[in-house]
Amino acid sequence: MTEEKNDQLRQQLIAAVVKKRAAIARAQEIVVRLLEPDVAEPEFLAMLWEIAPNHYTDIVDEREISRNCGYPLCSNVLQNVPNQKYQISASQNKVYDITERKKFCSGYCFRASEYIKAQVPTSPLWLRDRELRPSFQLLPRDK
Repeated sequence: MTEEKNDQLRQQLIAAVVKKRAAIARAQEIVVRLLEPDVAEPEFLAMLWEIAPNHYTDIVDEREISRNCGYPLCSNVLQNVPNQKYQISASQNKVYDITERKKFCSGYCFRASEYIKAQVPTSPLWLRDRELRPSFQLLPRDK
């Protein structure tokens, strides 16, 4: 009886490891796909369920490295990126760290990306089949 339980536990552990590896591999495929400039909104929203916040951060960083706007739905090329790390606002007497903002072509793309990033689930990828899939929303365009 103990031998059977050990085999059963071993099989469950192997299945869990296989499931975890498959989920991580799928997330990596999504990261690579979202580095491309032509991603449709429905495809993008469907992919968010299969990545973690660290994957989304990687997407933004890699897009910036390739001189594309960090927002995956934007196909603009980054131009005139400031070299400084901080921006001083004399009117508000504040100093702003613009490190993250420099990864985007516009204020809208920065806000839209942060809006999406806040919605990406933080639960482990391989356990999401037990959860309810949320309805991801895009930030409405400024009028």
